[in-house]
Amino acid sequence: MKHIPNFLTLANAICGMMAIYNIVNTSNIGLAIALIAAAALFDMLDGWAARKVGASSELGKQLDSLADVISFGATSGFLWSSILADYTNVPQPWAMLVGATVTAASVYRLAAFNLQENEGKDFIGMPTPANALFALGLWSWMGRWDNWEWIMALEGSQLLLWHIALVSIAFYTMYWQNASFQILSLKVGGDTRRKIGQYTLVGILAIMIPFFGALSISIVVFLLPIVSAFALKSKAQDP
Repeated sequence: MKHIPNFLTLANAICGMMAIYNIVNTSNIGLAIALIAAAALFDMLDGWAARKVGASSELGKQLDSLADVISFGATSGFLWSSILADYTNVPQPWAMLVGATVTAASVYRLAAFNLQENEGKDFIGMPTPANALFALGLWSWMGRWDNWEWIMALEGSQLLLWHIALVSIAFYTMYWQNASFQILSLKVGGDTRRKIGQYTLVGILAIMIPFFGALSISIVVFLLPIVSAFALKSKAQDP
């Protein structure tokens, strides 16, 4: 029983590796979403299982971060490389450099997280799974033919502005992973305001999916710091 949490963590890493292979070789959007979602599920379950069986350990903590480097750090880097090189015609070496830098920011965040002594319910900076989901939503949306055809038609100054906008967003995701603002945890439980924040995000996602599809994931992740600031500020002001 004590090994179950570690097996779940390794399943997270396996899903991450399979997602990377899919992104690079097949670009199957549905499969990529399923694999990264499965990795995120295993990432939640391993901690829950460790607490249930009383198997929390330093090994499990380190293993969890190493798995997250693969499933969410490396994956987000490959997603950004594909976004820039495959869907916007940025030269591949530059696209790979931006993607590698995104991964490096994730690695730094995970290392810093492991050194935190006081782990609260919420996060400091954007969690790496959420950051990967942001890139996944954008990549999935751009991979649709109707969107891709429109993007490929851009030229001249329009194309340049599009490149600048995407690279700027990529660099912003590097920043928000290591920023000092609080991010509301989406784990089940907590006080009323935390639940209101969770339900708000789920409601926004449900409303947007019919109109924006996979891009809704990116929009909700982008709104996460804003919702978190409201919910956590309100909590701090309680007497």
